[in-house]
Amino acid sequence: MAYEQPIRDRRKHKRYFARDGTYAFLRPPANKIGQIIDISVAGLAFCYFSTNGPSRDANSLDLLADDGICLEGIPYTTINDFILPTEQPFSQITMRRRCIKFGILTEQHLENLKNIINKYGQEQESVSAV
Repeated sequence: MAYEQPIRDRRKHKRYFARDGTYAFLRPPANKIGQIIDISVAGLAFCYFSTNGPSRDANSLDLLADDGICLEGIPYTTINDFILPTEQPFSQITMRRRCIKFGILTEQHLENLKNIINKYGQEQESVSAV
């Protein structure tokens, strides 16, 4: 008989759900903006609309919030970019999820990032067995 074991999160940094009103903007040549899903001091995931597959990478990204907070020029690497399931499978417009890892951050970037997480982040519940 197989026993289910809890799935362990291997992330080094705590991940927080982002409240509505927080966005990631990929700078040119990508020019994509999307709602942040979750965030940590090591990276984030966000959703964006696409009409022609995954967007190109940019040199950096900006974090924006409804109340005017803006954190500019964050270096990053794309870890994953995939289509999210939809009820309209033949639509020309797709919703994608991009998962990124931050590059080397300056002390100022790190401090501002922590402030954004404290203001807009909500703790996630523990992951349990599926």
